[in-house]
Amino acid sequence: MADTALVLGGGGLTAYAWQAGLLAGLAEAGVDLSGAHLLAGTSAGSLLAVELAAGAAPADLYAEQISQERTILEPAVTFAMTVKYLWAALGSRDPGTVLKRLSRLALAVRDVPESELLDAIGRQLPGRAWPERPLRLFAVDALTGATAGFSAGSGVDLLRATAASCALPPLFPPVTIGEGRWVDGGVRSTTNADLVHDCSRAVVLAPVPKAPGAAPGAAGQVASLAAHGVRTALVVPDREARRAFGRNAMDPSRVPGAARSGRRQAAAHAERIRAVWHG
Repeated sequence: MADTALVLGGGGLTAYAWQAGLLAGLAEAGVDLSGAHLLAGTSAGSLLAVELAAGAAPADLYAEQISQERTILEPAVTFAMTVKYLWAALGSRDPGTVLKRLSRLALAVRDVPESELLDAIGRQLPGRAWPERPLRLFAVDALTGATAGFSAGSGVDLLRATAASCALPPLFPPVTIGEGRWVDGGVRSTTNADLVHDCSRAVVLAPVPKAPGAAPGAAGQVASLAAHGVRTALVVPDREARRAFGRNAMDPSRVPGAARSGRRQAAAHAERIRAVWHG
């Protein structure tokens, strides 16, 4: 059983930047979450989790976002893609049905080869071997609806596990792993925080507190952790941070502002998180 878990949520370029800024600000306040016994990520949060597990310092990741020295991805999100996603996500009040609809949307992607996603994610990884630090990268099998937290012991290489966690439909196609076709864990939940109930303490960063439609929100999942006896702290963007994000989570021009907003927010949460992390 892990003692501490840091759960990093999805939500595009601005989500990564906000979380990098928040972690940097917390570290400055004496609460360095990067040393968590378990790093768990969904979508953009998976990329950040891999960086932290490989030894990257929050301050350095924050500086990269401010300088835009390295943009994690620059996908071309079209209006038609957004409409398709919302149509699938809002088409039912049942989370299981929504998951099936989003899975069908993923399986219908034909104009982007899987190799293109793998190449793009490969350029972001600090290495191709799983770090020694425990990692859990969430993805969903579009064929069965099963959710997995890929880790070093899963028998899946790091590149495919990370790419699967970032394969958001209809922007990217599913990633082939064994007999499965795996997609972004965000089709189930933006954080999948309820899946780290095997830890004692958890801090959950949720750049997008809840996906559109019937998907469970971060607050409910954190409550589920608490019901399992896990000490928890949840951080979501405040109003100023949401303004910094803008309407397009994949807009690189919004990255520095999102990072700064995360660093600014850290001061308001440092003591509460310290109490959970070190209490």
